[in-house]
Amino acid sequence: MDKKVIEKKSLSKVIQRRLKESNKTNYGRILLICGSRSFGGAAIMATKAAVYSGAGLVTLASDSANRTALLSTVPEAMFIDYSNKEKLLSAIEKSNVILIGSGLEDSDFSLALLKNVFNNIQQKQILIIDGTALSMIGKYHLSIPKNPTTVLTPHQGEWQRISGLSISEQNPAQNYKKMSALQNDFLVLKSSATEIYSITNTKEYGQLNIGGPYQATGGMGDTLAGLISGFMGQFHDNNLLTIQAAVYLHSYIANLLSQNNYVTLPTKIADQIPLIMKTFIQNEFD
Repeated sequence: MDKKVIEKKSLSKVIQRRLKESNKTNYGRILLICGSRSFGGAAIMATKAAVYSGAGLVTLASDSANRTALLSTVPEAMFIDYSNKEKLLSAIEKSNVILIGSGLEDSDFSLALLKNVFNNIQQKQILIIDGTALSMIGKYHLSIPKNPTTVLTPHQGEWQRISGLSISEQNPAQNYKKMSALQNDFLVLKSSATEIYSITNTKEYGQLNIGGPYQATGGMGDTLAGLISGFMGQFHDNNLLTIQAAVYLHSYIANLLSQNNYVTLPTKIADQIPLIMKTFIQNEFD
């Protein structure tokens, strides 16, 4: 497969000036099924990135222990207890984009959550699978739903668990072959040179050439998953380009912050999303 470097201009192609006659329902209903009692921070970082990217209505479904922390950190988001099956099912049905996995624990409860989503997801929706949910697919040999648009966002270790490919075997041809066997639409394989694959593009994959070791800190992937969710809820013209733009923006902001910081914290990246997006509005790109 040929490599195509993801470029900054993808941002100006994707980020659009908002219509004057619009409201929050025009910018996506995002449901994040994330976090646990032990890993609530992952859920909050993903939610913050989705909200700050401009998503219209964002709901976190998580352990009740995370309610106060979320609402004090990201009051723009809504919260439901994911143990409330009726409310969770209603939220699944109403959402345009569903992200599951960031900060979940590998447990019978999480497995039931994952199966619930897989059984109720609809063709018109977008499903983003991250973190523990990816590992559980491999561990429990779960089939990824065929009907919705699906996006997998594993790091190399998670991809090994779901694909069976060791890290040394993870080359573009093998990655695409395994992705095709899993029947998912997009693969964001996170590493020091993140790669993005599309099931419809058999000859080419995208690679990120921006970023660095200043991003090697907990929560970076959770923030990226939330950012992708927010973008896919708003920008619908080209899913592949939208994913590429979200991935590029994440590392672009990290790169800017690294000029004055030893590490670029995920929460600080999220803080900068609205400001940096503003500079890339189409027709204002310099």
